[in-house]
Amino acid sequence: MRACFEKSLPCLPARKEKAMLWRKLGGDALEPVLASGAVALLDAQWIIRHAEAGGVLNNRQALPKEAFLSLADLVEATEWHSWLPVAALSYPWLTKDHPDPRGANLSRVARALKALLTTRYILRLGVFWDFGSLHQHPDPAKGVLRTDEQNALFKQGLGYLGTLYSHPQTWVLRLTSFPDGHKAEDQAEGTNVAKYFDRGWCATENAWASLTKASFLSLDLGKMRDGKEYDFDSLTNACVQAGGRRPPLLPSAFAEELETKSFTNGKDDKPLVKRLYEAAFEEQFGKATELWYDSLGWGDAEAVQLAEVLASGAAPRLEKLNLCKNEIGDEGCQALAAALGKEGAAPRLKTLKLESNEIGDEGCEALAAALGKEGAALRLEELWLDGNKIGDEGCEALAAALGKEGAAPRLETLNLRWNKINSCWVCVF
Repeated sequence: MRACFEKSLPCLPARKEKAMLWRKLGGDALEPVLASGAVALLDAQWIIRHAEAGGVLNNRQALPKEAFLSLADLVEATEWHSWLPVAALSYPWLTKDHPDPRGANLSRVARALKALLTTRYILRLGVFWDFGSLHQHPDPAKGVLRTDEQNALFKQGLGYLGTLYSHPQTWVLRLTSFPDGHKAEDQAEGTNVAKYFDRGWCATENAWASLTKASFLSLDLGKMRDGKEYDFDSLTNACVQAGGRRPPLLPSAFAEELETKSFTNGKDDKPLVKRLYEAAFEEQFGKATELWYDSLGWGDAEAVQLAEVLASGAAPRLEKLNLCKNEIGDEGCQALAAALGKEGAAPRLKTLKLESNEIGDEGCEALAAALGKEGAALRLEELWLDGNKIGDEGCEALAAALGKEGAAPRLETLNLRWNKINSCWVCVF
Protein backbone atom coordinates (compact mmCIF):
# COMPACT_ATOMS: atom_id res chain seq x y z
CA MET A 1 0.00 0.00 0.00
CA ARG A 2 1.88 3.04 -1.20
CA ALA A 3 1.68 6.54 0.07
CA CYS A 4 0.18 8.57 -2.75
CA PHE A 5 -3.16 9.95 -1.64
CA GLU A 6 -3.54 13.17 -3.59
CA LYS A 7 -5.39 11.96 -6.69
CA SER A 8 -9.03 11.07 -7.19
CA LEU A 9 -10.00 11.31 -3.53
CA PRO A 10 -13.44 11.97 -2.09
CA CYS A 11 -14.28 15.21 -0.34
CA LEU A 12 -13.08 15.70 3.19
CA PRO A 13 -15.65 14.84 5.84
CA ALA A 14 -17.95 17.57 7.07
CA ARG A 15 -17.37 18.75 10.63
CA LYS A 16 -20.40 16.92 11.97
CA GLU A 17 -18.99 13.64 10.63
CA LYS A 18 -15.54 13.96 12.16
CA ALA A 19 -16.52 12.62 15.55
CA MET A 20 -17.97 9.55 13.85
CA LEU A 21 -14.80 9.09 11.79
CA TRP A 22 -12.64 9.50 14.91
CA ARG A 23 -14.54 6.67 16.59
CA LYS A 24 -14.61 4.52 13.46
CA LEU A 25 -10.82 4.74 13.35
CA GLY A 26 -10.61 3.72 16.99
CA GLY A 27 -9.83 7.11 18.45
CA ASP A 28 -11.96 6.28 21.47
CA ALA A 29 -9.21 3.85 22.57
CA LEU A 30 -6.99 6.88 23.26
CA GLU A 31 -9.61 9.01 24.98
CA PRO A 32 -9.10 7.82 28.60
CA VAL A 33 -5.52 9.11 28.83
CA LEU A 34 -6.17 12.21 26.74
CA ALA A 35 -9.24 13.18 28.74
CA SER A 36 -7.60 12.52 32.12
CA GLY A 37 -4.49 14.50 31.26
CA ALA A 38 -2.20 11.50 31.70
CA VAL A 39 -0.98 12.07 28.14
CA ALA A 40 -0.76 15.44 26.39
CA LEU A 41 -0.03 15.51 22.66
CA LEU A 42 2.17 18.25 21.25
CA ASP A 43 1.00 20.28 18.26
CA ALA A 44 3.17 19.38 15.25
CA GLN A 45 2.96 22.96 14.02
CA TRP A 46 4.24 24.21 17.39
CA ILE A 47 7.13 21.73 17.25
CA ILE A 48 8.09 23.03 13.80
CA ARG A 49 7.97 26.66 14.91
CA HIS A 50 9.92 25.90 18.09
CA ALA A 51 12.63 24.04 16.15
CA GLU A 52 12.94 26.75 13.50
CA ALA A 53 13.38 29.31 16.29
CA GLY A 54 16.34 27.30 17.61
CA GLY A 55 14.50 26.05 20.67
CA VAL A 56 15.03 23.05 22.92
CA LEU A 57 12.14 20.92 24.19
CA ASN A 58 11.27 21.47 27.85
CA ASN A 59 9.60 18.99 30.17
CA ARG A 60 5.82 18.86 30.00
CA GLN A 61 5.16 20.99 33.06
CA ALA A 62 7.31 23.82 31.65
CA LEU A 63 5.69 23.95 28.21
CA PRO A 64 3.15 26.65 27.30
CA LYS A 65 -0.51 25.81 26.76
CA GLU A 66 -0.25 26.54 23.04
CA ALA A 67 2.24 23.68 22.65
CA PHE A 68 -0.55 21.11 23.01
CA LEU A 69 -3.61 19.90 21.14
CA SER A 70 -6.73 19.04 23.11
CA LEU A 71 -8.91 15.98 22.57
CA ALA A 72 -11.44 18.25 20.84
CA ASP A 73 -8.66 19.56 18.56
CA LEU A 74 -7.74 16.01 17.57
CA VAL A 75 -11.31 15.03 16.76
CA GLU A 76 -11.66 18.18 14.65
CA ALA A 77 -8.40 17.33 12.85
CA THR A 78 -9.59 13.86 11.78
CA GLU A 79 -9.64 14.27 8.00
CA TRP A 80 -8.89 10.95 6.32
CA HIS A 81 -10.10 7.39 6.69
CA SER A 82 -6.68 5.69 6.83
CA TRP A 83 -5.21 7.26 9.96
CA LEU A 84 -5.82 9.23 13.11
CA PRO A 85 -4.14 12.66 13.49
CA VAL A 86 -1.83 11.17 16.13
CA ALA A 87 1.87 10.31 15.92
CA ALA A 88 4.09 8.67 18.54
CA LEU A 89 7.82 9.35 18.56
CA SER A 90 10.24 6.52 19.32
CA TYR A 91 13.83 7.59 19.97
CA PRO A 92 16.77 7.11 22.36
CA TRP A 93 17.38 9.72 25.04
CA LEU A 94 20.75 11.38 24.46
CA THR A 95 21.58 12.15 28.11
CA LYS A 96 20.39 10.87 31.47
CA ASP A 97 18.57 14.06 32.46
CA HIS A 98 17.40 15.44 29.11
CA PRO A 99 16.54 13.54 25.93
CA ASP A 100 17.74 16.23 23.52
CA PRO A 101 19.73 18.99 25.25
CA ARG A 102 20.94 20.69 22.05
CA GLY A 103 17.67 20.46 20.13
CA ALA A 104 19.28 18.29 17.44
CA ASN A 105 16.53 15.68 17.45
CA LEU A 106 13.91 18.42 17.67
CA SER A 107 15.14 19.74 14.33
CA ARG A 108 15.08 16.28 12.74
CA VAL A 109 11.57 15.55 13.95
CA ALA A 110 10.40 18.97 12.78
CA ARG A 111 11.68 18.22 9.25
CA ALA A 112 9.62 15.03 9.16
CA LEU A 113 6.51 16.70 10.56
CA LYS A 114 6.80 19.52 8.05
CA ALA A 115 6.85 16.93 5.26
CA LEU A 116 3.82 15.07 6.63
CA LEU A 117 1.86 18.31 6.82
CA THR A 118 2.31 18.94 3.09
CA THR A 119 -0.62 16.63 2.38
CA ARG A 120 -4.02 18.26 2.61
CA TYR A 121 -5.23 15.25 4.58
CA ILE A 122 -3.13 16.09 7.64
CA LEU A 123 -4.03 19.61 8.70
CA ARG A 124 -3.00 19.16 12.33
CA LEU A 125 -1.13 16.37 14.04
CA GLY A 126 -0.83 15.54 17.74
CA VAL A 127 2.61 14.18 18.64
CA PHE A 128 3.41 11.97 21.62
CA TRP A 129 6.93 12.86 22.77
CA ASP A 130 7.51 11.30 26.18
CA PHE A 131 9.44 14.25 27.66
CA GLY A 132 6.76 16.73 26.67
CA SER A 133 3.73 14.43 26.86
CA LEU A 134 4.14 12.67 30.22
CA HIS A 135 4.65 14.39 33.57
CA GLN A 136 8.38 14.52 34.37
CA HIS A 137 10.44 15.23 37.47
CA PRO A 138 11.05 18.95 36.75
CA ASP A 139 14.46 19.19 38.45
CA PRO A 140 15.41 15.98 40.27
CA ALA A 141 18.93 17.25 41.01
CA LYS A 142 17.37 19.95 43.20
CA GLY A 143 14.71 17.68 44.63
CA VAL A 144 11.87 19.04 42.46
CA LEU A 145 9.84 15.93 41.68
CA ARG A 146 6.41 15.03 40.35
CA THR A 147 3.50 15.60 42.72
CA ASP A 148 1.49 12.60 43.93
CA GLU A 149 -1.25 13.48 41.43
CA GLN A 150 1.27 13.76 38.61
CA ASN A 151 2.82 10.44 39.62
CA ALA A 152 -0.58 8.75 39.34
CA LEU A 153 -1.12 10.29 35.90
CA PHE A 154 2.41 9.29 34.85
CA LYS A 155 1.70 5.66 35.72
CA GLN A 156 -1.61 5.79 33.86
CA GLY A 157 0.18 7.17 30.80
CA LEU A 158 2.83 4.43 30.92
CA GLY A 159 0.09 1.83 31.00
CA TYR A 160 -1.35 3.15 27.74
CA LEU A 161 1.88 3.30 25.74
CA GLY A 162 1.23 -0.10 24.18
CA THR A 163 -2.09 1.14 22.82
CA LEU A 164 -0.60 4.41 21.59
CA TYR A 165 2.24 2.81 19.61
CA SER A 166 0.45 -0.34 18.43
CA HIS A 167 -2.86 1.27 17.45
CA PRO A 168 -3.35 0.41 13.75
CA GLN A 169 -4.31 3.98 12.83
CA THR A 170 -1.62 6.00 14.64
CA TRP A 171 1.65 7.05 13.05
CA VAL A 172 4.94 6.00 14.64
CA LEU A 173 8.05 8.05 13.88
CA ARG A 174 11.25 6.17 14.72
CA LEU A 175 14.53 8.06 15.17
CA THR A 176 16.80 5.05 14.76
CA SER A 177 20.08 6.98 14.53
CA PHE A 178 21.86 9.52 16.70
CA PRO A 179 22.13 13.12 15.49
CA ASP A 180 25.44 14.37 14.12
CA GLY A 181 27.86 15.31 16.85
CA HIS A 182 26.47 13.01 19.52
CA LYS A 183 29.20 10.95 21.21
CA ALA A 184 28.32 8.19 23.63
CA GLU A 185 31.73 8.38 25.29
CA ASP A 186 31.03 11.95 26.39
CA GLN A 187 27.98 11.04 28.47
CA ALA A 188 27.86 10.99 32.25
CA GLU A 189 28.18 7.75 34.18
CA GLY A 190 24.88 5.89 34.38
CA THR A 191 23.62 7.14 31.02
CA ASN A 192 22.17 4.53 28.68
CA VAL A 193 24.43 4.90 25.63
CA ALA A 194 23.14 1.91 23.65
CA LYS A 195 21.94 2.42 20.08
CA TYR A 196 18.26 2.48 19.13
CA PHE A 197 17.73 -1.21 18.41
CA ASP A 198 19.68 -2.23 21.54
CA ARG A 199 17.60 -0.17 23.98
CA GLY A 200 14.75 -1.79 25.84
CA TRP A 201 12.13 0.93 25.44
CA CYS A 202 13.06 1.67 21.82
CA ALA A 203 12.95 -2.02 20.93
CA THR A 204 9.56 -2.29 22.60
CA GLU A 205 8.14 0.74 20.78
CA ASN A 206 9.51 -0.62 17.51
CA ALA A 207 7.90 -4.00 18.24
CA TRP A 208 4.55 -2.36 19.02
CA ALA A 209 4.73 -0.41 15.76
CA SER A 210 5.47 -3.64 13.87
CA LEU A 211 2.27 -5.44 14.85
CA THR A 212 -0.64 -4.57 12.57
CA LYS A 213 0.00 -1.09 11.16
CA ALA A 214 -0.05 -0.48 7.43
CA SER A 215 3.46 -0.15 6.03
CA PHE A 216 3.40 3.62 5.57
CA LEU A 217 2.32 4.39 9.15
CA SER A 218 5.63 3.34 10.71
CA LEU A 219 8.45 5.56 9.46
CA ASP A 220 12.17 5.19 10.07
CA LEU A 221 13.35 8.80 10.23
CA GLY A 222 16.92 7.52 10.36
CA LYS A 223 16.57 7.07 6.58
CA MET A 224 16.16 10.81 6.01
CA ARG A 225 19.09 12.37 4.13
CA ASP A 226 20.68 15.58 5.33
CA GLY A 227 19.97 18.54 3.09
CA LYS A 228 17.08 16.90 1.24
CA GLU A 229 13.69 18.58 1.31
CA TYR A 230 10.83 16.12 1.68
CA ASP A 231 7.12 16.22 1.03
CA PHE A 232 4.55 13.68 2.21
CA ASP A 233 5.10 11.12 -0.56
CA SER A 234 8.90 11.32 -0.68
CA LEU A 235 9.18 11.06 3.11
CA THR A 236 6.88 8.07 3.46
CA ASN A 237 8.51 6.27 0.53
CA ALA A 238 12.05 6.90 1.79
CA CYS A 239 11.25 5.94 5.38
CA VAL A 240 9.27 2.77 4.59
CA GLN A 241 11.39 0.96 2.00
CA ALA A 242 13.96 -1.17 3.82
CA GLY A 243 13.16 1.02 6.80
CA GLY A 244 14.20 -1.43 9.48
CA ARG A 245 10.67 -2.57 10.25
CA ARG A 246 10.63 -6.13 11.45
CA PRO A 247 7.80 -8.65 11.33
CA PRO A 248 5.74 -9.03 14.50
CA LEU A 249 7.05 -11.19 17.31
CA LEU A 250 5.11 -13.65 19.41
CA PRO A 251 5.06 -12.48 23.05
CA SER A 252 7.31 -15.38 24.05
CA ALA A 253 9.87 -14.45 21.38
CA PHE A 254 9.67 -10.79 22.38
CA ALA A 255 10.28 -11.64 26.04
CA GLU A 256 13.31 -13.73 25.11
CA GLU A 257 14.76 -11.01 22.90
CA LEU A 258 14.15 -8.35 25.54
CA GLU A 259 16.72 -10.03 27.79
CA THR A 260 19.43 -8.78 25.41
CA LYS A 261 18.30 -5.14 25.54
CA SER A 262 19.59 -2.29 27.67
CA PHE A 263 17.37 -0.53 30.23
CA THR A 264 18.21 2.34 32.55
CA ASN A 265 15.80 0.84 35.10
CA GLY A 266 15.48 -2.76 33.99
CA LYS A 267 14.19 -4.10 37.30
CA ASP A 268 10.92 -2.16 36.98
CA ASP A 269 10.69 -1.52 33.25
CA LYS A 270 11.39 -5.00 31.88
CA PRO A 271 8.38 -6.79 33.45
CA LEU A 272 6.22 -3.77 32.62
CA VAL A 273 7.01 -3.76 28.90
CA LYS A 274 6.64 -7.55 28.67
CA ARG A 275 3.15 -7.25 30.09
CA LEU A 276 2.25 -4.27 27.89
CA TYR A 277 3.57 -5.97 24.75
CA GLU A 278 1.58 -9.14 25.34
CA ALA A 279 -1.59 -7.10 25.92
CA ALA A 280 -1.05 -5.03 22.76
CA PHE A 281 -0.25 -8.15 20.71
CA GLU A 282 -3.42 -9.93 21.77
CA GLU A 283 -5.59 -6.85 21.30
CA GLN A 284 -4.34 -5.80 17.87
CA PHE A 285 -4.06 -9.24 16.26
CA GLY A 286 -7.29 -10.36 17.86
CA LYS A 287 -9.25 -7.69 16.01
CA ALA A 288 -7.16 -7.37 12.81
CA THR A 289 -9.06 -8.00 9.57
CA GLU A 290 -6.34 -6.69 7.22
CA LEU A 291 -2.55 -6.78 7.42
CA TRP A 292 -0.59 -4.57 5.00
CA TYR A 293 3.08 -5.58 5.03
CA ASP A 294 3.90 -4.52 1.48
CA SER A 295 7.13 -2.89 0.23
CA LEU A 296 9.12 -3.55 3.40
CA GLY A 297 12.06 -5.37 1.84
CA TRP A 298 11.17 -8.56 3.70
CA GLY A 299 12.77 -11.82 2.62
CA ASP A 300 12.47 -15.44 3.68
CA ALA A 301 13.57 -14.89 7.28
CA GLU A 302 10.89 -12.27 7.82
CA ALA A 303 8.24 -14.43 6.16
CA VAL A 304 9.15 -17.34 8.43
CA GLN A 305 8.83 -15.08 11.48
CA LEU A 306 5.43 -13.83 10.34
CA ALA A 307 4.34 -17.41 9.65
CA GLU A 308 5.01 -18.29 13.30
CA VAL A 309 2.59 -15.57 14.37
CA LEU A 310 -0.10 -16.65 11.91
CA ALA A 311 0.29 -20.34 12.78
CA SER A 312 -0.36 -19.50 16.44
CA GLY A 313 -3.92 -18.51 15.59
CA ALA A 314 -3.33 -14.95 16.80
CA ALA A 315 -5.34 -13.44 13.92
CA PRO A 316 -8.65 -15.35 13.80
CA ARG A 317 -10.48 -12.51 12.02
CA LEU A 318 -7.90 -11.94 9.29
CA GLU A 319 -9.48 -11.47 5.85
CA LYS A 320 -6.69 -9.85 3.83
CA LEU A 321 -2.93 -10.41 3.94
CA ASN A 322 -0.80 -8.17 1.72
CA LEU A 323 2.87 -9.09 1.32
CA CYS A 324 3.40 -7.77 -2.20
CA LYS A 325 6.56 -6.00 -3.37
CA ASN A 326 8.88 -7.77 -0.98
CA GLU A 327 11.71 -10.29 -1.57
CA ILE A 328 10.06 -13.46 -0.30
CA GLY A 329 11.29 -16.65 -1.96
CA ASP A 330 10.42 -20.33 -1.78
CA GLU A 331 11.44 -20.86 1.84
CA GLY A 332 9.31 -17.98 3.05
CA CYS A 333 6.37 -19.00 0.89
CA GLN A 334 6.57 -22.56 2.20
CA ALA A 335 6.43 -21.30 5.78
CA LEU A 336 3.47 -19.05 5.01
CA ALA A 337 1.65 -21.86 3.21
CA ALA A 338 2.15 -24.21 6.15
CA ALA A 339 0.89 -21.57 8.57
CA LEU A 340 -2.16 -20.60 6.54
CA GLY A 341 -2.96 -24.24 5.91
CA LYS A 342 -3.06 -24.97 9.62
CA GLU A 343 -6.57 -25.44 10.96
CA GLY A 344 -7.78 -22.33 12.76
CA ALA A 345 -4.84 -20.14 11.69
CA ALA A 346 -6.75 -17.83 9.33
CA PRO A 347 -10.22 -19.30 8.83
CA ARG A 348 -11.68 -16.09 7.34
CA LEU A 349 -8.91 -15.29 4.85
CA LYS A 350 -10.35 -13.93 1.60
CA THR A 351 -7.39 -12.25 -0.09
CA LEU A 352 -3.72 -13.28 -0.21
CA LYS A 353 -1.40 -10.90 -2.07
CA LEU A 354 2.06 -12.26 -2.82
CA GLU A 355 2.73 -10.54 -6.13
CA SER A 356 6.13 -9.04 -6.98
CA ASN A 357 8.21 -11.35 -4.80
CA GLU A 358 10.81 -14.07 -5.58
CA ILE A 359 8.57 -17.15 -5.33
CA GLY A 360 9.40 -20.10 -7.58
CA ASP A 361 7.98 -23.57 -8.19
CA GLU A 362 8.75 -24.95 -4.73
CA GLY A 363 6.93 -22.12 -3.03
CA CYS A 364 3.98 -22.41 -5.39
CA GLU A 365 3.81 -26.17 -4.83
CA ALA A 366 3.65 -25.55 -1.07
CA LEU A 367 0.75 -23.16 -1.61
CA ALA A 368 -0.93 -25.76 -3.80
CA ALA A 369 -0.57 -28.40 -1.09
CA ALA A 370 -2.13 -26.07 1.47
CA LEU A 371 -5.02 -25.16 -0.84
CA GLY A 372 -5.63 -28.80 -1.72
CA LYS A 373 -6.27 -29.88 1.86
CA GLU A 374 -9.85 -30.81 2.62
CA GLY A 375 -11.61 -27.91 4.30
CA ALA A 376 -8.77 -25.46 3.61
CA ALA A 377 -9.19 -21.95 2.17
CA LEU A 378 -12.96 -22.15 2.39
CA ARG A 379 -13.34 -18.37 2.11
CA LEU A 380 -10.41 -17.53 -0.16
CA GLU A 381 -11.58 -15.33 -3.04
CA GLU A 382 -8.36 -13.80 -4.40
CA LEU A 383 -4.83 -15.17 -4.79
CA TRP A 384 -2.26 -12.84 -6.34
CA LEU A 385 1.01 -14.42 -7.48
CA ASP A 386 1.88 -12.26 -10.49
CA GLY A 387 5.43 -11.01 -10.93
CA ASN A 388 7.20 -13.97 -9.33
CA LYS A 389 9.41 -16.80 -10.71
CA ILE A 390 6.84 -19.57 -10.96
CA GLY A 391 7.25 -22.03 -13.85
CA ASP A 392 5.20 -24.85 -15.34
CA GLU A 393 5.70 -27.23 -12.41
CA GLY A 394 4.35 -24.80 -9.86
CA CYS A 395 1.49 -23.83 -12.13
CA GLU A 396 0.51 -27.44 -12.74
CA ALA A 397 0.61 -28.23 -9.01
CA LEU A 398 -1.68 -25.28 -8.35
CA ALA A 399 -4.07 -26.38 -11.10
CA ALA A 400 -4.22 -29.91 -9.71
CA ALA A 401 -4.89 -28.68 -6.18
CA LEU A 402 -7.65 -26.32 -7.24
CA GLY A 403 -9.20 -29.07 -9.33
CA LYS A 404 -9.94 -31.14 -6.25
CA GLU A 405 -13.52 -31.19 -5.08
CA GLY A 406 -14.12 -28.57 -2.39
CA ALA A 407 -10.73 -26.86 -2.78
CA ALA A 408 -10.99 -23.07 -2.38
CA PRO A 409 -14.67 -23.13 -3.41
CA ARG A 410 -15.03 -19.32 -3.42
CA LEU A 411 -11.87 -18.50 -5.39
CA GLU A 412 -12.71 -15.98 -8.10
CA THR A 413 -9.35 -14.39 -8.92
CA LEU A 414 -6.04 -16.16 -9.46
CA ASN A 415 -3.32 -14.05 -11.05
CA LEU A 416 -0.15 -15.71 -12.37
CA ARG A 417 0.86 -13.14 -14.96
CA TRP A 418 4.50 -12.20 -15.45
CA ASN A 419 5.95 -15.47 -14.21
CA LYS A 420 7.99 -18.10 -16.10
CA ILE A 421 5.08 -20.23 -17.26
CA ASN A 422 5.38 -21.73 -20.75
CA SER A 423 2.38 -24.04 -20.79
CA CYS A 424 -0.99 -22.95 -22.08
CA TRP A 425 -2.66 -23.06 -18.70
CA VAL A 426 -4.97 -20.16 -17.93
CA CYS A 427 -3.03 -17.67 -15.78
CA VAL A 428 -5.89 -15.45 -14.69
CA PHE A 429 -9.47 -16.31 -13.89
